[in-house]
This record gives sequence, structure tokens and C-alpha cells, in this order.
Amino acid sequence: MKTLPIILTGILSLFIASSAFAGHEGKTEKAALSQLMKAVSDNDYDAFLSNGTPEFKKNVSKQAFDSVTGQLGQLIRAGYTTEYVSKLYQRGVIVHLWKISYVNSKENSLAKLIMIDDKVAGFWLF
Repeated sequence: MKTLPIILTGILSLFIASSAFAGHEGKTEKAALSQLMKAVSDNDYDAFLSNGTPEFKKNVSKQAFDSVTGQLGQLIRAGYTTEYVSKLYQRGVIVHLWKISYVNSKENSLAKLIMIDDKVAGFWLF
């Protein structure tokens, strides 16, 4: 019967280890995500760009923003939850990933956020 406690301890160790290595969102990134999602929900282009880097502001067209709000605005307004997935290191920047689950839909989105000096440098909803 000593096998069961050893297996259970091994499973718990794996769970604890995987939790310890999971990426954690920072307050700045979480606040930026909330602000961006609210801007999409409210169809507020200026608010969407307000915390962006100059390059972000230059590269996000009103047409692209309207396309996203047209596709996802209603789902976001109905309510959503976020689950931080991880952070990745790509091309010298940290990329934060969230799973977005919509209250009135079985659909999910993946949110990808890049921040540089506490400013939004990139944001995508897939």
C-alpha cells in the first residue's frame, strides 16, 4: 500500500511544479487588457489608443478597430471572463496571453498583449 501515497505525492508535486512555472500577469498588463476590452465594448477608438505607444497609435487604423468591434463588441458587452495563460518571449519583448471566455457564447478568443514601458505596443484578439 505504500505505492499509493508515493504516486499521489508525485501527482501533487507535478501540480505544484506546473503552477509555479505558469506565467503570472502583472497589474499593469491586467489593467491594460481591461481598458482595451472596455474600449472595444464601448466602440471607443480614442480610448483604445489612449495608452498606446506612438507606433501602436500609428498602426491601428479606425477601420481595423471597427472590424474587431463589429465582430466581438456584442460578445464583450454581454460579459466575459479572462484567464491568464502565459507569457512568451518573442523578438526581444514579452507577449502576454489570455483566454477570453464570453458569457453568452461557447466561443473563446485568445488575447495577445505586448507592452513596452507600460504602454500598449501590440494587441490582438484571435
